Amino acid sequence: MQESQNVPTLTFSQARLEDADAIFALYRRAMLAGRQNGSSNWDEDYPTREFLAEDLALERLFVLRAGETLVAAVSLLETDDLDAEPLGWRDLRSSVPVRLCVAPEQQGRHIGELVMRHLMDYAKEQGYESMRLLAAVENLAANRLYTRMGFSCLGAVALYGEALRAYEKVL
Repeated sequence: MQESQNVPTLTFSQARLEDADAIFALYRRAMLAGRQNGSSNWDEDYPTREFLAEDLALERLFVLRAGETLVAAVSLLETDDLDAEPLGWRDLRSSVPVRLCVAPEQQGRHIGELVMRHLMDYAKEQGYESMRLLAAVENLAANRLYTRMGFSCLGAVALYGEALRAYEKVL
């Protein structure tokens, strides 16, 4: 006899104002887990509620839900500090995913890849031609993810007091 499994549907959508507290709680849980396993450079000062409020107000924050449960969040900027870094960026209209966050209990299940694929599709629909992003050198999972997804590592940069790898992908 087979047991039926109730697997919630995964949905990617723009975040809603009423999601703010759940997203901030997700940031904090991920920050604590990342600090414990050495994969995160986030701390009590980043990301802030101010970043969250701005991303919501500018409608650039997206979430992935399993049913009604929030399992990931990411923001998409049009430009970022890394644009000024002389790394050989392509001369394309670029978007910049920031604050990619997957619930600690969902990590290792390719949720980050799913979120990034949805975000790349959205960016392409909005007329962006490439994505540029940063990953902390010590965040091995993020660096593997971006390499696996076809992002080119253009080099290392020191920004925000951190050693980061800079990636780009043509959409």
